[in-house]
Amino acid sequence: MGGKSPPHSGDFFSGRKRLMIEHAASYKVRVADAGADGFLKLPSLLQMLQEAATEHAEILGVDFKTLKPAGLGWALSKIYVEIERLPKWGERVGIKTWASDRDRIATYREFEAFSSGGRTLFTARSQWLLFDFRSRRLARMDRIGDFARIPGRRANSEDFSERPKAPSQESPHAISRDAGICDIDLNGHVNNSVYMAWALDALPDMPQKFPRRLSISFLEEVRPHAEIRSVCEISGNISSHSIFSADTGRECARANVEWASQ
Repeated sequence: MGGKSPPHSGDFFSGRKRLMIEHAASYKVRVADAGADGFLKLPSLLQMLQEAATEHAEILGVDFKTLKPAGLGWALSKIYVEIERLPKWGERVGIKTWASDRDRIATYREFEAFSSGGRTLFTARSQWLLFDFRSRRLARMDRIGDFARIPGRRANSEDFSERPKAPSQESPHAISRDAGICDIDLNGHVNNSVYMAWALDALPDMPQKFPRRLSISFLEEVRPHAEIRSVCEISGNISSHSIFSADTGRECARANVEWASQ
């Protein structure tokens, strides 16, 4: 998978938007996106994918500005990422994204990321739900019309049939955090990338380890100023993570990361 060039790979770095069923964009790994080792951080990876998805939603006419008058917005429910190689600070990353399948309550979006040389960096599958701002509940997909999709075309083999494994709540690797103003997104709740940061903040030191697979399920929104508890457990090369509300004890997100030596 990692050695193949994408179709029309030269278009990724042309800097032009293409009004089509697929959206291609190019992003630079900024200083703020890289960790101490110089590689793209996982929260920044999620932000990059979110940006590509948002750009394509605007092209398709189902973006935040279009849906907001109806009191609707998109909420990321699940995402799975397979990583061949993380890009470094200063590298340009080409991302191709498209909407694939859709059912009564969800739509699915695919991502493929490439280096400037056309080699695969990572792929991702994601599930998105329609969110009602007024009720703070999920809405049926039939509240909006259908849009351009490529049914059945998936970026990787993940089928979202299982949730990530939960850590033991007795794990010694745990931290507490407050949801600050800068953690909140356009939906009025904590952004998905912040959950990833909270999860990783609970990790002990893992020198020379790099993520190969990432799976996250977002279970419940976290509102401004809420206190959360992030718990992590390591078993072999897998770290399991849960984010809990300190007020209700309910689980808000769960993630698994598979690690490997570079």
